[in-house]
Amino acid sequence: MLDVSRAESRFEAATQHHLTPIVGRNTEISALVDSWLQVSEKQTGRAVLLRGEPGIGKSRTASALRERTRGDGCRTHLFQCSPFFVNSAFYPIRTYFERALELDRDSDIGVRLDKLETRVIDRLGLARADMHLIAALLSIPDQKRDDLSFVSPKLVKEETMRVLIECVRAEARAGSTLLLFEDVHWADPSTLDLLERFVEQLQDIPALLVITARPEFNSPLTSHPAVAVIDLTRFTSAQSGSLVANVVGGKALPPGLVAQIIARTDGVPLFVEELTKSILESGDLIIEGDHYAYAGSSANVTIPETLRDSLMARLDRVAVSKEIAQVGSVIGREFSYELSAALELMSEDALNKGLQHLTSSGLASCHGEIPNAVYTFSHALVQDAAYDSLLKSRRKQLHGDIAHLLEERWPETREAAPELLAYHYSSAEQFRVAAPLWLRAGEVAIQRFAIPEAITHLRTGMSALSKLRPSKARDRMEISLRTALGPALVAQLGWAHAEVSQTLEPAWRLAQSLKQTTAYLPILNALSVHYMTAGQLAESLRWADRISKTSAELGDDSLEIFGHRAASACHYWLGEFAAAQRSGDQAHRLYDPERHWDLAALTNIDPFTGESIYRVQFLWMMGYPDRARAASHAMEANARRRGHPFDLALALTLGAQLFDYLCDFDALMQRTEEAANISNERGIPLLGEIMVEISRGVALLRAGLLTDALTQLDQGIERLMRTGHRIWIWYLRSLQAEALALAGDVERAWTLIEECVTRVEAGEERSHYAEVLRLSGWILSLRGESHQAAIALRKALAVARDQQAKSWELRAATTLARLLASCGDRAEALALLIPIHGWFTEGRDTKDVKEAGQLLLELRNVPCSC
Repeated sequence: MLDVSRAESRFEAATQHHLTPIVGRNTEISALVDSWLQVSEKQTGRAVLLRGEPGIGKSRTASALRERTRGDGCRTHLFQCSPFFVNSAFYPIRTYFERALELDRDSDIGVRLDKLETRVIDRLGLARADMHLIAALLSIPDQKRDDLSFVSPKLVKEETMRVLIECVRAEARAGSTLLLFEDVHWADPSTLDLLERFVEQLQDIPALLVITARPEFNSPLTSHPAVAVIDLTRFTSAQSGSLVANVVGGKALPPGLVAQIIARTDGVPLFVEELTKSILESGDLIIEGDHYAYAGSSANVTIPETLRDSLMARLDRVAVSKEIAQVGSVIGREFSYELSAALELMSEDALNKGLQHLTSSGLASCHGEIPNAVYTFSHALVQDAAYDSLLKSRRKQLHGDIAHLLEERWPETREAAPELLAYHYSSAEQFRVAAPLWLRAGEVAIQRFAIPEAITHLRTGMSALSKLRPSKARDRMEISLRTALGPALVAQLGWAHAEVSQTLEPAWRLAQSLKQTTAYLPILNALSVHYMTAGQLAESLRWADRISKTSAELGDDSLEIFGHRAASACHYWLGEFAAAQRSGDQAHRLYDPERHWDLAALTNIDPFTGESIYRVQFLWMMGYPDRARAASHAMEANARRRGHPFDLALALTLGAQLFDYLCDFDALMQRTEEAANISNERGIPLLGEIMVEISRGVALLRAGLLTDALTQLDQGIERLMRTGHRIWIWYLRSLQAEALALAGDVERAWTLIEECVTRVEAGEERSHYAEVLRLSGWILSLRGESHQAAIALRKALAVARDQQAKSWELRAATTLARLLASCGDRAEALALLIPIHGWFTEGRDTKDVKEAGQLLLELRNVPCSC
């Protein structure tokens, strides 16, 4: 972009004009040099965070390190974060590559790709596929990277971070490397993710990473054991006095003036320097030999009260420089000659003279020659002072002029950096133009899986819309923003987070009012799933009913399928298995795998898979293990044929819980590991980091590996709950209680199962209620509380019978019969177990049916033939 500096950063800018010698940072610089020597000698990486308030000397200290290492064959790479791009994914990385490769957006695409290939493949030795990822990051069209369209955005982001780290690793192999990241308090979330990932791998990379940040910077980096933190403190009076002496070039100031400067600046080095320069430039002093004297009365000398006042006093002395600084401050921290001249605010001669004065004063630096020159404010506070000095009306006008000019002369900005245009239009209060640009910025960020940035862009777009008067066009844009924001929130916060419904319910009302029927399915389905995962099943069922009613109004069988699917899931969790089957059968009747092939693209889950996940479970619970297995095979076959990664991985995790009930740990583990591979390869954290962990824990429990099972289950459940998810939780906790009891820790098992029963009874979920009660009865029997155990087991039987859940009934009956027999009541045990065991006409090879049959043999005193 034209407002992005071709200078590397303020480190480079600082060396382009005269600087006073650095004062008072010898200890900090020595620590940095020591870190550098360790990197060079031991060939291992180190990271240092330079932290301090604005103007304290972070950049000067880091620049001093750069000067000290210049003669050591050091490869230095500079990255500058910007307050204008805190939500532009990988902004400092992208601008680094554009600068290093001297990429010009007007250049031939082939030339730009050739430059990238020379750097990444020929020089660094990376793979061609890696080059394609960087080309995508830089928005360079590249037909050879079409295969990326089949890769999940999450994986593209992960792979991009891997490649960027490999670039540094390759650079470091050729010689020790210094990486300077300046102003990371303005870093975008993706860049911070990259830095955290890089620090984890730094031990094996001979590079020194130096980060500068303000005290408010809050990141895991600040407490990471591999990051050394150096806090820069304010100057002592003596150090401030030394800095004043450097600024005045050794000439003495009038008596008492140095003390006033030291008192006023309070130990902030930049303030000391700027205030001294302001006094020297004021005309209130004259040179007399080896010292300064007052030009008039000392009472007439004006000493600015604050650093900002001092900076403004310096800007005010040359009107044209001040105007240029003001315009530049609206453009950004860096501003190009070309863009400044294109605004046609003054003559070319006035512009050149003003820029020359601005740089000679040290308030800004210049990189390159006119007309390709780019100017950088010497400090963010200079830009802030210039920006704040503008009248609000003038500021608005300039933002608008800059946005229009960027669109007119550099139309690629709309696609390459829509957030930049959106920012200028918003600042110009042209919200009608800004809103769709914020939407586009959000969409681009989602494509890069820069989810935090996407959410910020889309929320800002919503804020822009709130400034507009109601209209159909405004409402249509709001629907677009909300329907884009909903999936981004799910990706970042989980299905159950409150903001999902807060975002999508208004979208539904707007879509209804405008009859924007294409938005109905994704909105309604998302809301039904949101309330279901949050454990609000009655509300979820109401949304399922809305889907069905809407489908009837429109005659849309796709909506009808999702309505039945949503209702089936709700009835399943409510323990209403017959109702779940009726709704599921309706979905199956309507579903056509070819005609409805594209539905998964709207919701990430094919409706056949979505319904079958629960069908395989309620069929088993209702006492039909063989039909459940057949449904499982059909679900998996359909999901494999479709090849949608999220759909298949969900079928292999949540949909594979049938094998928990069948106690077939091999089948469950096999599917879990396949799902893990899919989730890792395609970047699906909800499944790979949560559902896979839970399924693995259940499989380990059924395999008898109790310690590992407890660890896996606890990690998976905690992660799931952090997303706001509340459904399924207490059955999973009851499995933890089962593992504890089997491991001999009966008391902890009882404490946990007691909580599970309480939580289930306090909520709406009932699908696993009978089993949770059975486990509580079994654990009570282990504690020797036979009477209370029998009460719990009889309650489990009653619940199972009420739900027509024959498999849960068989389990409860078997456990109760064993307890009764141990208490000498063999007749009642037989009377209890014979009818339910005899009911089963299928699944005779399953663990539960076989165990019940074995117990019956024992109760009848008939030796077991097996």
